[in-house]
Amino acid sequence: MAKTVSSVTNVRAISFAENRTFRAFVLLYTLMGLAILALLGLLYFQTSKAEMLSSHRLAMQLEGESYLPNLIRWMQGERADFPEDPAYDTAFYLGGKRVGGNLPMPPPDFAPGIHESTGMIYLIIPMGSYGLKDGKTVMMTVDDGLWRQLYWRSAAMYGAILFVLLLLTGVGLSRLFLRPMKEAVALLDSFIKDTTHELNTPVTAILTNVERLDTAALDEKQRKKIARIETAARTIGSIYDDLTFLLLRRDVRIEDVPIDMEAFVHERLEYFQTRFDAKGLKLDISVSAPMGVVMDRTLAARLIDNLLSNAVKYSDRETKVSVEIGRNVLQIANTGVPIPEAKLSHIFERFARADESRGGFGIGLHLVAQIAARYRIRIAVETEGKVTAFRLTWPR
Repeated sequence: MAKTVSSVTNVRAISFAENRTFRAFVLLYTLMGLAILALLGLLYFQTSKAEMLSSHRLAMQLEGESYLPNLIRWMQGERADFPEDPAYDTAFYLGGKRVGGNLPMPPPDFAPGIHESTGMIYLIIPMGSYGLKDGKTVMMTVDDGLWRQLYWRSAAMYGAILFVLLLLTGVGLSRLFLRPMKEAVALLDSFIKDTTHELNTPVTAILTNVERLDTAALDEKQRKKIARIETAARTIGSIYDDLTFLLLRRDVRIEDVPIDMEAFVHERLEYFQTRFDAKGLKLDISVSAPMGVVMDRTLAARLIDNLLSNAVKYSDRETKVSVEIGRNVLQIANTGVPIPEAKLSHIFERFARADESRGGFGIGLHLVAQIAARYRIRIAVETEGKVTAFRLTWPR
């Protein structure tokens, strides 16, 4: 069954591999920061609630000093009606049963002290010191919620300040942690740039001298050796072109011109002919409709050359490479090493390779993705059995 990765270059994840470490650090740091803020917010909430209850306890206890004597006189029969407190709702319970008073909402339990439940605040006063071992006086008031409003305002203000401080700290830490990686990448780029510069002269010399050879005067064995030399030199030349584009493309002028894709593809296939012949690959070219695009010829060459190079590299010997050209569509398919499903979604990342035993730097498909993104070309990768197809679809 075919597996398809569609719109590979339509995502903005072409540079995902380069930023993966930074994004992972930011995600982890953000989660830790949010966890810290949540913990601090919970502690602050508990502290605010404790302060609110402490304030109510003090006010209720002060009120109780004037109320309890009236309650005791009622219990001793000195007054007939149950005493009402002007500030709080009150009730008297004996053994869990209400004896006097009335509360809109009875307390959930009778543990001594102050409690908050369902928007009500209760102060439970044990009456054992007054000779009533199982007696409890309950004073109740409504929680006005002002402390919660103050909590949320303070939490929002201080939380925002703490978040900004954590964010600034995270940015500083990320720069500190990523500095060694950036230095390593800069060193690698410098090495590749120097290597690229040194490759140009010998490769050009080899190709120039090979093209000047009169192969007609050579025997078959010598012609095969020359062909292998030319194939190897063109392979190195293709890698050189990729590295040059990757490292020096900012210095290259881009000029979009109309391109007849059928003629252009044949031109690039002619360049790759020696590499096809070296592996005994057959070409199957089909054109269902004329195709014209507008893009820079150098970028178009890098786009097609890398797909053809990839097809040659991962093809089995004596198999077929198919090139199909249709209206706004170019497809290149090969038969050979399939792309593992685990790597299918990462093949366009920089330095990623589907099969490390086949060599290469892992930059070819990354360049394909960059060029495709520039021209809003949609890439689909399909694998079925040993056949892998790359389909480019230009916007209409």
